[in-house]
Parts: sequence; structure tokens; C-alpha cells
Amino acid sequence: MGIIAGLLIILFAFLILKIMAFIMHVSIFMLTLPFKILGILLSVLVVVFVVLPIGLVGAIIGLVVAPLALSAILLPFILVTIGIILLFKNS
Repeated sequence: MGIIAGLLIILFAFLILKIMAFIMHVSIFMLTLPFKILGILLSVLVVVFVVLPIGLVGAIIGLVVAPLALSAILLPFILVTIGIILLFKNS
């Protein structure tokens, strides 16, 4: 149902733009030029204010977590060493 509604909205918008183009004697591309400019502006704003900060936060988290992930290989040796040290302390 939602797909049909979306297609009907697109169809009506296209028909309205065609009628406006016929009345004003211009092409449909000239009528949609402000929408294209607005789309470009919105995409630039989304990239600047959403995508770049998320990328920077992801990069910082990656830099912090990467050494921890690489040290996970040594985790059994570290735990065994800590266990041996604790055993010698208690005895």
C-alpha cells in the first residue's frame, strides 16, 4: 500500500510539473532546477554535519580499540602470569 501511495505521489508531482511547464512555456528541467539545487545543498549539509562527524568518531574509536584487539592474542599469557604472581603472593 505504501509503494502504491509513493508512486501516486510521484505521478501527481510529475503531472503538476508538466502542467506548469505547459502553462509557462518552459521545459520541465527549468521548473525542477530549484529542487535540484536544494537537493545538492541538502546532500552537502548531510555530508558535512552527519557523515564526516560519524566517520571521525569511528576513526577515533578504531584507533583506541585496535591496540586492545591486537593485545587480545596475549590475553591468555597475561592472565596466566597474573595468576602465577597471585599464587606466589599468597604462599
